[in-house]
Amino acid sequence: MATTQQLERLREFIEPARIAVVATIGSDGMPHLTPNWYAYDGKTIVISTTRPRVKYRNLQRDPRMAVSIYSEPMAAEYVTVSGPTEIIEGDRIWKPTREIVQRYLPPDKADAMLDSMRSQERVILALTPEKVFFRYP
Repeated sequence: MATTQQLERLREFIEPARIAVVATIGSDGMPHLTPNWYAYDGKTIVISTTRPRVKYRNLQRDPRMAVSIYSEPMAAEYVTVSGPTEIIEGDRIWKPTREIVQRYLPPDKADAMLDSMRSQERVILALTPEKVFFRYP
């Protein structure tokens, strides 16, 4: 399990709205990678997705997930995080979904996007950091 010190360092690095590259394990054993927006509450990294997405199906079969979050433009600094992932469904998804969207969009655009997301089969992927690797000072 990640230490308190690692989680604090993680929070500091991923506080800016960066892109998380999410890795899940495909049905053939190959990694499946996708770029995603995220939020972090100090305990879990949350990502919004939909049921038809490959990562959702992969996590139903195997709940292990890893993410790499990097600095731009050269990715000279980055962190990788891996651990078990809980799939959250139902009305509990909207608070973390709002937190994610508001990190990346101005308020007027965030509300419009959230409205459009309500008609989608949305879920939240909540990654609990077990292993954390840092590549920055």
